[in-house]
Amino acid sequence: VKNEENYKFEINNLNLHYGDFHALKNINMNIEKNQITAFIGPSGCGKSTFLKTLNRMNDLVDGVKIDGNVYLDGKDIFADMDAINLRHRVGMVFQKPTLFPWLTVEKNIAFSLGMQGKLKGNEDKVKRMIDVIGLEAFKDDYPDQLSGGMAQRVALVRSLINEPDILLLDEPTNYLDVSHIEWLKRYLNDYENAFILISHDIPFLNSVVNLIYHMDNQQLTRYVGDYDKFQEVYAMKKAQLEAAYNKQQKEIADLKDFVARNKARVSTRNMAMSRQKKLDKMDVIELAAEKPKPEFNFRYGRTPGKMLFETHDLVIGYGEPLSKPLNFYMERGQKIALVGTNGIGKTTLLKSMLGLIPSLSGSCDQGENLQIGYFEQEVKGDNKNTCIEE
Repeated sequence: VKNEENYKFEINNLNLHYGDFHALKNINMNIEKNQITAFIGPSGCGKSTFLKTLNRMNDLVDGVKIDGNVYLDGKDIFADMDAINLRHRVGMVFQKPTLFPWLTVEKNIAFSLGMQGKLKGNEDKVKRMIDVIGLEAFKDDYPDQLSGGMAQRVALVRSLINEPDILLLDEPTNYLDVSHIEWLKRYLNDYENAFILISHDIPFLNSVVNLIYHMDNQQLTRYVGDYDKFQEVYAMKKAQLEAAYNKQQKEIADLKDFVARNKARVSTRNMAMSRQKKLDKMDVIELAAEKPKPEFNFRYGRTPGKMLFETHDLVIGYGEPLSKPLNFYMERGQKIALVGTNGIGKTTLLKSMLGLIPSLSGSCDQGENLQIGYFEQEVKGDNKNTCIEE
């Protein structure tokens, strides 16, 4: 359904802070219909929190304080009593799939339509969406029965089915396989309303956005174009600023030197005072501090044997098999990628080979002197460890 109305998301003097740390200061921006925007910036700078603020969900983030106003069509989404109705016009897909665990796939997708009294007459639309994401066989399953990619697809279409005026997408390609990333590209390119996207997937960004907001040093800076154009303009502006900074620093050093050498002599005191005034009135250019780049130094253990692992008629699955009997091996020095559609059993295969879950049949032999590091797709349970403790 086309939304022929023009609307505006207006942000005035927004401050976003965690205790004494300010993520954003005095932000002013407008988001209008057909605007296709990406928020980019280093991890941890506040992009996801900012999106939650626009969807009036800042209460989900502990310790976050918001000052300023966010308006949709002139109504303050924080203060207006009708704001709950405005929230139906804003759809959000979280960085990690967030589904109602007590509802099936079909009912999760239909939930927001039901909340707005729009489900009757749209049952076929729900079925089409389930078919589009390839989950017809899983429509009666619950979220804990889905893979990460399947859950992300459900979360996506649950927001898309409403065709909200403004769609907020936080890392939507996480967990998605190649075919569904391509589907999402096509969908967003045809989307007639506004959306704001956070993603570190550069090809994906370049294929769908035409406006970049760079979040850094507590500010949002606007760039017209895709990510490649942003990089080009950002590098040019940075080089120009550094050149102006270096030129000004030389001028400051020269002025200070002149003042130091001439302020004591009567014949040159006036010239020295004139240069000191120039120094005092000068708007000093400041360069943003370079953020430290991560460095990884992995210690090597004992050299393992030539054979790392070998499977013998390994069949994986949960009750029902997800594979035929698998026979393959890996040798020292090989680098292997497991690729395939969501839900096909890639993670199940890894966990079966590691012995984290039982296989249905067959076995996996591990080589000698193995020290295995396993980085999971997502951490289960209530982990209260700090980063240092981890």
